[in-house]
Amino acid sequence: MKARNYLAMDFGGGSGRGMLGRFDGEKLHIEELHRFPNFFVDVNGLFYWDIFRMYHHILKSLQKAREEVGKDISGIGIDTWGTDYGLLDANGQLIGNCRCMRNASAAVSQEVAKMIPFKELFLKTGIQTIYGNTVFQLYERLLHKDPALRNAQTLLMTPDLLAYFLTGQKRAEYTMATTTMLYNPTTRGWDEDIVARLKLPGHIFPEIIMPGAFSFELRRPVLEEVGLGADTKYIPIGSHDTASAVAAAPLQAGEAFCSSGTWSLLGMESDTPVLTEEAFETNFSNEGTVDGKIRLIKNIMGMWVLQQCREEWARQGQRLGWDEITARAESAPPHRHFIDLENLLFYNAGNMIGKVRRYCGDTNQPVPQSVGEIARCVYESMAMRYRLTLEQLEKVTGKTIKALRIVGGGGQNRFLNQISANAAGLPVLAGPVESACAGNILLQAVTNGDLAGTSDIREVVKRSFPIEQYDPADTDRWTDAYTKYRKIIDEEKGRSNQ
Repeated sequence: MKARNYLAMDFGGGSGRGMLGRFDGEKLHIEELHRFPNFFVDVNGLFYWDIFRMYHHILKSLQKAREEVGKDISGIGIDTWGTDYGLLDANGQLIGNCRCMRNASAAVSQEVAKMIPFKELFLKTGIQTIYGNTVFQLYERLLHKDPALRNAQTLLMTPDLLAYFLTGQKRAEYTMATTTMLYNPTTRGWDEDIVARLKLPGHIFPEIIMPGAFSFELRRPVLEEVGLGADTKYIPIGSHDTASAVAAAPLQAGEAFCSSGTWSLLGMESDTPVLTEEAFETNFSNEGTVDGKIRLIKNIMGMWVLQQCREEWARQGQRLGWDEITARAESAPPHRHFIDLENLLFYNAGNMIGKVRRYCGDTNQPVPQSVGEIARCVYESMAMRYRLTLEQLEKVTGKTIKALRIVGGGGQNRFLNQISANAAGLPVLAGPVESACAGNILLQAVTNGDLAGTSDIREVVKRSFPIEQYDPADTDRWTDAYTKYRKIIDEEKGRSNQ
């Protein structure tokens, strides 16, 4: 086949990329065209995303793609994190700026639970309780009598909103809809009962479409601004970044996946939602795959804690690259400090170094002081949380996990990969690093008829990208450390529940 060019826009909580993909029918070649910072902004005590700056970077990436390969660009797909959204008025204009899930508080979710208990919310939606879930964000606005919600005509999740700017089309892509705690995987639509009982405006939720089922023309002013023709289409891929990343993970039977970045999303694929008591108690989520199935996953605080620490070190005059931070962590003594990355203390931004030290002090551990000690504490706590989650996943599914496949940017961290293998006692397979972009681009190829589906995507990935294997080592020592970790977090939870 003639090689096709595609543009993947991949937005994370700290940065974004415009990636050009060239697919020749056998292999995918990816080139970074445009990288830029992405961040939320604190205004009068609320965190907002600069959605128009994000849109600007999409246009910039389209321009750079045209400069690179001319007008021969078959499609553009957009993926972002889940749960965040924008509201449009009756004229199709954005009402205010888009709020960030980091504004979330336990108080709002508790108010929701008075009307719909957390367990019932899970049984209806299959989604774990995270305070930043879209349902809680919307209910907070309702509590505050927010005029934006009162005047809203349409709710669009972040990638759907960016797509609307490009196309004028108002749609809800399936994998993003599943993250809201407002989608019912059994009825396969918005849960009208939840909407009605919370007195949310039901008319704001748009039609849900499946990934790769449609392509949409870009608005003429957009095409004129970036210098492209009508052959370039917007293709709604798995616009939740983890859905695209998992689509590109060449999973084998018995393997779990971990999409590693600001969040670590660890889980397994399932043909149907898992809505059991044990899944609820262990806080798993049922989110969509690009082929309409389920990712049974848990959202784990990934590199977020260390990203926040790195920013603080920079403000203190220590501008450290990730290789330097990791090297210092490797040199620090092992298994001296552990934190519970699921503790609410670490959820919100600000004073993260102090929070790590506070948790260690409050749990009668030595308090980490140096960059290396703090970084090792976070890395080892991530590895231990992976093991705990894998054990829970085996119980929930009744399946034996044979290996953990890590995709995404975190898969570049060889130290974290190795200690994850050590902690779990399982092989870790790392790659591809650009999994979200690979899944994004190759689903565009599916839409254009060049591939048949997910199995074809994974075969292309295996041909196109290297995979590194890390075998477990020192497992007895790591098992002893895991026992220590469990004791620390279990005792701390016990105190918190008193």
